[in-house]
Amino acid sequence: MSSHASTRRTLLLIGAFAMIYVGWGTTYLANHFLLRELPPFVIATLRFLFAGSLALGWVLATGKAQVQRSDFGSALVGGILLIAVGQGALIYANQFLPTGMLAMLYTTLPLWSVALEWLLDRRPPLWVLCGLALASGGIVMLMGKGLGGDAGFDQWFAGGLVVIATLLWAVGAWMLRQRPPFRSSWMGLSLQMLTGTLILAIFGLWRGDWSGVDLSSVSLDAWLWMAYLVVPVSLGVYPAYFWLLREVKPSLVSTFAFVNPVVALLLGFVILGERLETAALLACLATLAGVVMIIFGRR
Repeated sequence: MSSHASTRRTLLLIGAFAMIYVGWGTTYLANHFLLRELPPFVIATLRFLFAGSLALGWVLATGKAQVQRSDFGSALVGGILLIAVGQGALIYANQFLPTGMLAMLYTTLPLWSVALEWLLDRRPPLWVLCGLALASGGIVMLMGKGLGGDAGFDQWFAGGLVVIATLLWAVGAWMLRQRPPFRSSWMGLSLQMLTGTLILAIFGLWRGDWSGVDLSSVSLDAWLWMAYLVVPVSLGVYPAYFWLLREVKPSLVSTFAFVNPVVALLLGFVILGERLETAALLACLATLAGVVMIIFGRR
């Protein structure tokens, strides 16, 4: 690889990681405001319906609607495990948990990713294990007073659901890496999103989320938050994420789950007035230090 190509790839990697770190870190805040007006699975269904349709429209307009047989299996894996389960659990749990706490629970994703690599591939380098230990310690500090004795069944159920969802997300990410790449990346993105949309819509109907919903009464602010989730987050972050899965180890990509809580905590403190104590700030620093060790341990 030439020096120019290597520099270009490095810049692309930095940009892609920045997108998933910041983009998904703000998702919790957007969901918080949308949940004031719409049920969780209505939000998730509309988000991925709009995003998947826009992605499909793009590939049809540019003549890149190319599909191979393996794409349908990959679309099922991504649509079910990453979109329907991963994002469905997130938006459901967002009803019962503070944005920062919810983001913290998603930090179990890198732990599952490294565990899968250890079981199915090879033992991670020592620096990666040390980074995981440090980042996990930071998360434990952050959660110390989060799910305590005052938490009820809904909070504990939501927390457990998120942990299970992160396991299934890690399995899905590993399976996608093992499968042939999509013939058209944007076609693959649209297939995954529309597959997830169908499952989320069916589950929303089963829960009764759609009963009594009047989209004409939804405020402009809510539609703007929805537009944010659809365009820069879904159509910007997801392509970056799926590209990274092909370029680097899933455990390295999953470090977004360690940075997202820091972003979510700061936004919760500044915008929502959620408490941010000194211990939480120290825990954030420990988490970021652990991420740095994981990144450099993978080089």
